[in-house]
Amino acid sequence: MKFSRYLMWNFLKMFLIVTIGAILVFAVIDFVGNIKTWLARDMKDVGDYYFSYLPYMLYLISPVALFIAVIASVGNMARHLEMSAMQSSGQSPLKTLMPIFVFGVLVSVGSYEMSELWLPDANHRRLEIMETNAQKKKNPRVKEKQNFTFIDSEKASWFFKYYSGQNKVGRDVVLLIRENGRLVERYDARIIRWTEEDNGASFWMAERGFHRVFQKDGTVTVTPIMREKIVGTVSTRPEDLINERQVPDEMDSKMVKQRIDVLKRSGEDTRVMETALEFKRSAHWMNLIVLLIGAALCHRYKRSGGLSQKFGIGLLLVFSYYIIERIGLKMGENGALSPFLAAWISHFIYSGLSVTMLYRSFRL
Repeated sequence: MKFSRYLMWNFLKMFLIVTIGAILVFAVIDFVGNIKTWLARDMKDVGDYYFSYLPYMLYLISPVALFIAVIASVGNMARHLEMSAMQSSGQSPLKTLMPIFVFGVLVSVGSYEMSELWLPDANHRRLEIMETNAQKKKNPRVKEKQNFTFIDSEKASWFFKYYSGQNKVGRDVVLLIRENGRLVERYDARIIRWTEEDNGASFWMAERGFHRVFQKDGTVTVTPIMREKIVGTVSTRPEDLINERQVPDEMDSKMVKQRIDVLKRSGEDTRVMETALEFKRSAHWMNLIVLLIGAALCHRYKRSGGLSQKFGIGLLLVFSYYIIERIGLKMGENGALSPFLAAWISHFIYSGLSVTMLYRSFRL
């Protein structure tokens, strides 16, 4: 028990040092890269930006921080024969390292919870702050659309000449409503706006146009409208037309699923969002897998090959892990792989590699 506390103290101390140092380096590099932007902004904006960026930096850094921490702490203890002494006392390497492995599982689960609860809002605030300055010219965020069609379902479809996501107002709008494939209603509105009442009711309000009803006998009833609620078969909401959260990093899994449903209803390609959804489920296990690789490399002392050599081999494996992960995601987005396989293939490969490495090192 005392050795486990000693082991965890050395590991956690190194993990915190590496994490804090990496976050500072990450923030400084980003600040220098955007120095022209920040010179024209208030310090409050700079503080809000990096405060919102902090969870994402931690999310990105944690796998590498875990790897360096286990190499530096456990590797140093192995070099001083402390790990060998525990094994000589009859305790297996697996049992000795189990507290670190449990910590890796907790970090992976915590990373998932953070990506669902805190990261979407933090990333949204960060991107919104950057969108209000010169950065938006390089990476614009969609606020309005022109001349587009949106298919709500088999029963309703829209055409907008212009729509503002910020004001939730469309101009020169046509809404077609069908029943069993037959056109039954048509709205032509100069303006259509999303309205929310105090009682919680929300609906589209058509202004200045015409409402046509097509009867089964072929007759058409035309009613001029000044203001008319559109209720019933239309389920379209403003976020379906232009979602203020435009990239998966700004969404939790539920939001991504809803976005996929909207894209499918309107007949658009969903491969990017489906791959992002699977990646949200898989990415966090990289923390544990990288930790296992580091432990397999460093827990046993060998005269041939020092700690620096093991560190170099481990870094090569970790960065190749990142590269294969990114290649898989791109192949999923392009349709070369299924979204599930694209998001999980790198984790399958390196989890198998880490277990093999641990098994071999424990058997030696």
